[in-house]
Amino acid sequence: MQTNGLGIMARLTARPSESSVDYVVNSIKELLLTQKVRPGDRLPTEMELARLLSVSRGSVREAMKILSAFGIVEIKRGDGTYVANMSGKVLFDPLLFNLILSQPNFDELKEFRLLLEKDVVRLVIKNASTEDINLLRVAYEEMNALKDQEPRSYDQLLDSDLKFHIVLGQICNNRLFEKIYLFIMEYFKPFIAQSLRKHTNFSLESNETHRRVLDAVERRDIAAAERAIENSLDVWQNLIFK
Repeated sequence: MQTNGLGIMARLTARPSESSVDYVVNSIKELLLTQKVRPGDRLPTEMELARLLSVSRGSVREAMKILSAFGIVEIKRGDGTYVANMSGKVLFDPLLFNLILSQPNFDELKEFRLLLEKDVVRLVIKNASTEDINLLRVAYEEMNALKDQEPRSYDQLLDSDLKFHIVLGQICNNRLFEKIYLFIMEYFKPFIAQSLRKHTNFSLESNETHRRVLDAVERRDIAAAERAIENSLDVWQNLIFK
């Protein structure tokens, strides 16, 4: 059910100490964090927000442009501004951009991905249904079918590799872990693409490491799954630095 715009306005109070644009952005963020507005809710009009927050309509307009760029709101011309459903891909992810600018070294990246991916497979083994795990096998078999394909399609190989991880994140059945894991895999995507093009045997190595992860998940063997994740990252590291 959509939240009435006036109902949203009643939950906001003006705080003139902040800059106008930042205040509007932070107000919408606060409503989302406290779940007072939800995906699909219609926000108050530009005029209503400006009056409630004691800011100019120009400030509201600029704030909505920022929120739209971040994928937080969706502006529908002639209809209004809605909280995005978050299922679509954000065109500009500020967290990903900040991570890129921080220039982490390889050891930091590997350590972070290792810890996160181990948690993801633990959750998959704990939470995934048999049907969920079948989806992972389908993703693996699609990847396996491409390994000997000639001529090699790097785009298809990359997509199939990432699809395995996307499904792995989805079937852990924890939306927070899924989002963080997919975010990290998006960061690793250029490195995976580089490895595919640099090493003719990368798809074979990658296929084998993914098979070990799948086998451990199907047996619901946490220790084996963790070893498979460790092996996967070791193989990838060796290929990168060859």
